[in-house]
Amino acid sequence: MRRINCERYPCHFPEQDCSLCFCPFYPCMEERTNGRIDERGEWFCQDCFVVHCPDTVAMVVDALMIGEAVSDVWKKVESLL
Repeated sequence: MRRINCERYPCHFPEQDCSLCFCPFYPCMEERTNGRIDERGEWFCQDCFVVHCPDTVAMVVDALMIGEAVSDVWKKVESLL
């Protein structure tokens, strides 16, 4: 799902899946996602390629909907990196 009327679209990359507009793992602090600490010392994830990839979104949403803990879902995401 894309929200092309969003003033921030694409906040990560064109054709992203916007179902998870706010990352449930923020701040993951995982540089393998292309995130990084910015000049203010805050986690910056604009270059993250993980949470808006359609296959990853589907897996995360499915897992959260059946009640899996966010930390357990993050472990699944990490295995994809």
